Amino acid sequence: MLIALTLLQQLAAQRLSAPPLLSPDGAYALVGGDSQPQLWLEDKRTRERKMVFQVTLQTLTLAWSPDSAAFIANDRMVSDIQVAWIYSVPKLTRLDLRARIVAADPEAIRFTPGENRTVHSYVHAIRWLDAKHVEVQLHGHLDDEIRVGNAIKPGH
Repeated sequence: MLIALTLLQQLAAQRLSAPPLLSPDGAYALVGGDSQPQLWLEDKRTRERKMVFQVTLQTLTLAWSPDSAAFIANDRMVSDIQVAWIYSVPKLTRLDLRARIVAADPEAIRFTPGENRTVHSYVHAIRWLDAKHVEVQLHGHLDDEIRVGNAIKPGH
C-alpha cells in the first residue's frame, strides 16, 4: 500500500510544518525542517535526526517501503524536472531511479536533460510493489523540437 505525503514549499516558507510520516513499523519518521525547507529522517527511539536533503520549490511526495527499510522521495524540483530516489534507512544511501532506468534502457536517455538536449523530464516512483520492488514512470518531451506545424514529430 502506498503511504504518501505531499510537502509543499509554501508550508515551509510560512514556517508551517506537515505532520511526520511514520514508517510502517513506527521506528522512523520523515519530518520537515523547523526553520528551513528540509526533509529529515528521525529515529523515533533515539530522537536522532539526519537531514535527507533541501526541499525544492515545487512539491515532494514520499512513501515508505512495507518493511520500513527504505522510502521513496519524488521531488518536483521545477515545473519541467521531477526526480525520484530510493533512500535506504538508516544510512540514507540514495539510489537515483532515472539513472537506473537509463542503464537498463539506453533509449530512455532521450527523456533526460543533457548536453544538446533540452527536455521536460519527469521520473515518478508510483508505488511499492513489495519491499524490494517499485513501480516507476519516466516520461518527458523535447522542448522546441517536437512540433512540425500542429503535429508531433514521430518518435517524440
